[in-house]
Amino acid sequence: MSRLYKNPPLIEAIFEIRFPAELSIECQRDRFYEKIRNVYPQIFVPIVVGESPSLKSYEFRSSEGKKIIRCSINRFSIHTNKYEGFAKFEEDCLKYIQLFTKLYNITSLKRTGLRYINHIPIVRIEGCIPIQKYLKFGYPLPSDLGLNKFELFDTTFITKIGEGKLRLLARYLEVPSAPQREFILLDFDYYYEGELRTGKILDYLRKSHTHTKRIFEDIISDEYKMVMEIDLMGG
Repeated sequence: MSRLYKNPPLIEAIFEIRFPAELSIECQRDRFYEKIRNVYPQIFVPIVVGESPSLKSYEFRSSEGKKIIRCSINRFSIHTNKYEGFAKFEEDCLKYIQLFTKLYNITSLKRTGLRYINHIPIVRIEGCIPIQKYLKFGYPLPSDLGLNKFELFDTTFITKIGEGKLRLLARYLEVPSAPQREFILLDFDYYYEGELRTGKILDYLRKSHTHTKRIFEDIISDEYKMVMEIDLMGG
């Protein structure tokens, strides 16, 4: 069994595929919508400013707005703000991506990306962000630049892991509309690029999840894991 947390900081999970532009999508969007309208009844048409309208994504949302599908002539993505574990997310991704790719005969891909966006609420100590209370994260810095003395921080890096790459963003974030205004934004995007095949989407998705899950477990502090509370239910 894998870990599923009772109080995870995850606010959005996204899986996206990019592919060579297919013009039939532009004039036959209704074919796809008819297949999903019972689950994703809300339609949001893109507002186009300074970009070709065909490259902008149409957005289809579930009734409660927690699940979203976006698609254009060269990309397709599934989003959820109500993550119920990887098994359920994988099921939805495969169902709708396979439906979409078969409908428009998309057989080759240019990129796949699995993204997890986390907001970790923080409490400052003497006006500073105690990063090590939340993350096993740091640099070999002079003593005067200790991790517990930062008021703000913003770090992005890209590293090769397995056959793909991980872009990791960790930074301070303030959300005025949230009850807890201050967060650490921890944003993972594991992606494959190159000559990819639609028939291997399940493999890309599962490997992306395996790598991201491992890095998440390694970077989160033991103290914050106690806050999240582990449930051995799978995820």
